[in-house]
Amino acid sequence: MRLYTNNQKTEQLLNQPEITELLSYFEQIKTPVILREIRKAFPGQKHLDKNLDFLIDNEIVTRQERRYQLQLAVVKNYPTTALVEEFIQAISGQYSTEELLVWLSEEFWCIEAAKTIALDFPTATCNRLEHAAFHLVTLNRGGVLPETLPNYFGNIEQPELFPDLAGLIGDVNLEFFTNQLGLLLERIIAGRAPRRESIFLTSLLNSRVVTKEPTWKLTVPLFEESITLDQLPIMDQQTRFFFVRELAEKLLGEQTSFTYLIKKKE
Repeated sequence: MRLYTNNQKTEQLLNQPEITELLSYFEQIKTPVILREIRKAFPGQKHLDKNLDFLIDNEIVTRQERRYQLQLAVVKNYPTTALVEEFIQAISGQYSTEELLVWLSEEFWCIEAAKTIALDFPTATCNRLEHAAFHLVTLNRGGVLPETLPNYFGNIEQPELFPDLAGLIGDVNLEFFTNQLGLLLERIIAGRAPRRESIFLTSLLNSRVVTKEPTWKLTVPLFEESITLDQLPIMDQQTRFFFVRELAEKLLGEQTSFTYLIKKKE
């Protein structure tokens, strides 16, 4: 089970190990439990009372007559399938899949849910590495995180997911790193070879953003701007949260991810 909220700080707290253990516990129990039973299940949790109060305050767990249970209904499937299919049919043949993926992430992506929701399935994700002159973006299928630079920096607190990049880059200053990437990408896009080897250049090679064979060039698509749809889908924030993720899954198809570079006006 994964929880999404309309508050990034709350969402970060929900991903802490002690909280995720409690959530897994409440998801599995069939009937409300008293505090003694919870303490018995988590004898090593030092902040159990505080964690329970946090879940209650955020209306994730309820406490009635001294008994605790999960308050949220767990969503098992995307509720937007009909909307996504209708949208795909309406724009069929007008744009390439790559153009639609770029439009989706640049113009229509919805980061936060309107209210806290619990999902029983992995959803598509969108991570971006931002520089004044460009954004490097990766869209991923649900449940997978290929070793790309946007995925690495978007999940910097979990370096174990990206052993190659973590070993190469480590805990580098993000602004300094993106500035160095910007200089390298500018040269390569202009058809010029980098002046020297560096971890910045190696990271671009290892994550397959650029190649040096037979000549230095980008291996990810470069966009000057995203497309503009004549008519945008109209929906509330909660629906949009599901819609963009399901649409990304449909557009990605068999691909695990899609990475692109887009220029930004300084």
